[in-house]
Amino acid sequence: MIIPNLIRALLEENSVTITGLGTFFVKKLPSHIKDDIIFPPQNIIEFEYSKEVEGFDFVSKLSKWEQIRIDEAQAQILKWLNLLETGLNQNKSIFFDDFGTFSKNETGQMVFQSVINFQLNIENEGLEPLIVHSKTNNIGIIDEPIKDKRIVLAKKTKKHDKVWFVLTILATAMLLCVLFLKDQLPDFYQTIFSKPEQAIAENDTTVEDVALIVKMGEDAIDSNIADDTNLKPDAINIEHTYITTTLPESKDIYLPYQEGKYYVIAGSFIKEEDALRHIEQKKLANYNAKLIVHPQNLRVRVCIGVFDNEKDADKFATQIDKNYWVLK
Repeated sequence: MIIPNLIRALLEENSVTITGLGTFFVKKLPSHIKDDIIFPPQNIIEFEYSKEVEGFDFVSKLSKWEQIRIDEAQAQILKWLNLLETGLNQNKSIFFDDFGTFSKNETGQMVFQSVINFQLNIENEGLEPLIVHSKTNNIGIIDEPIKDKRIVLAKKTKKHDKVWFVLTILATAMLLCVLFLKDQLPDFYQTIFSKPEQAIAENDTTVEDVALIVKMGEDAIDSNIADDTNLKPDAINIEHTYITTTLPESKDIYLPYQEGKYYVIAGSFIKEEDALRHIEQKKLANYNAKLIVHPQNLRVRVCIGVFDNEKDADKFATQIDKNYWVLK
């Protein structure tokens, strides 16, 4: 999680500071000649070690990109730093693919040696080192380009990205085929897709529906008070009418993720047991709370409501707790 987001931050800013570690910054190396070899311009990552610096800006970016709270982002960074420190105590160096190698010098200070990152060198794509004959030769002939180890690593990463791009195109094509078949073969669609969507639709409640239910409850209280002065309004719990209709009652603790739905999230955790403990501590069982996992993020999130539109989901989340948020 940390390395990909660190590279992403370096694409936006020339330097990124991590609290308790130091500052990474992009250094532009111009083309130069060394030992009869012409090296093209390159962008490399330099590192300045310091435990005194503060890097809240990166914490904020990590929180935004991973859709987690600030304290959770800080915890993730601290965990990564502890693993890095432990690894260097047990090994001479630690290598991160498409980023570089961490090690310690003779004084025990952490140092970093970067590799050529493809994303940071898009502007230099296709440029490779060239061998040039020395002046002792009568004719200055340029030989075939030599293979720079860092550039080879960058090319491998580029090939890897192309594979994922092709897979994404194929997946998109399959999705379009499914949507096309849904319109052409209604019977097939009704058998495969209709029932799950109908079940979810029956259990979704909009804010307008809930407002109507609450109004009916209030009218009922006023009517009963007029007939019987001994009846107290507190005897009717209108608030729970809004809550218990957002999610269906089910023995299954997990709720399947569906595109196009908006999920009200009351907590995000790495482990399932932590999420279940959160439900018990916060008494979220009153909301028929379920666990949900987004296909692009393996964090276990506690869901207390599912809606067809973002506006209703936001209203529901705000009424329950201002710290709750909506997962799209």
